[in-house]
Amino acid sequence: MKLSLLRSKARSILKGKWFSFVGYTILLLILNTTVPKLLEKLYLYKGNLGMDTVLSFLYEVLVIGALTLGSNSLYLKITKDEKASVRTIFSFFSNFNSYKKAIIYNLLMGLYFILWSLLLIIPGIIKSFSYAMSSYILIEEPHLTANQAITKSRQMMDGYKWKLFCLYLSFAGWFILSILTVGIGFLWLIPYYQTSIACFYNDIKDKYKVTEPNSSDEL
Repeated sequence: MKLSLLRSKARSILKGKWFSFVGYTILLLILNTTVPKLLEKLYLYKGNLGMDTVLSFLYEVLVIGALTLGSNSLYLKITKDEKASVRTIFSFFSNFNSYKKAIIYNLLMGLYFILWSLLLIIPGIIKSFSYAMSSYILIEEPHLTANQAITKSRQMMDGYKWKLFCLYLSFAGWFILSILTVGIGFLWLIPYYQTSIACFYNDIKDKYKVTEPNSSDEL
C-alpha cells in the first residue's frame, strides 16, 4: 500500500475518535515522561545522588515497556475496528505472564540496540527498523517469546525497511508544525503517526509468507 494511502487510512480510522486519542496521548505522555522526571527530582531534592539514575532505569524496565506494548495494542485494535479503551493501555499489567514478557522484551530491545550501536550508529539504526514490528507481533502472537517476536520482525521487515523510513520521514513536516505550536500539535500528531505505523504493520503482515521463526534464528 502506498504511504499516502496508509496515512489516509489512519485518518479515516481516527475520524470521530480524535478526542479520545488526544486524551490517551496526554495520559501516556504523563506516565512516560512527567512521572519519571518528578521521581528523579524528588530523589535529587532529598540529596540521594545517583538514585535518580537507578530509579529512572527501574521505571523504564518495570513500567515503560508494558505501557509501550499496551499503547501499541490500543492502536492495533482500532485498525481492526476492535473495541479499545484506556484499559487497553494497562493490559500488560493485568497478567503476570504478559507483564513478565513485556519486561523481557523491553530489556532485549535495549540490549540489541546497544550491541548493534557498538559497531557504529548506522547499524544500530538499521536494526531498529528491522525490529520495529516486534511489539505488534508479540501482541498478536502471545505464544511467541520476546526473542521470537524480535526475530520474526527482522524477517518480516526484509525489503520494507526503506519504506518504513519513508513513512517516518513523511511526518517530518507535521513534526515541525507541532513544535511551532509549542508542542500542542503533538497531541494530534502522535495518534496519527501511531495509527499509520499500525496500518503499515497490517499491510506487510498480509504479505509475509514464511515459516514461524524460532529463538535460535540469527538476529
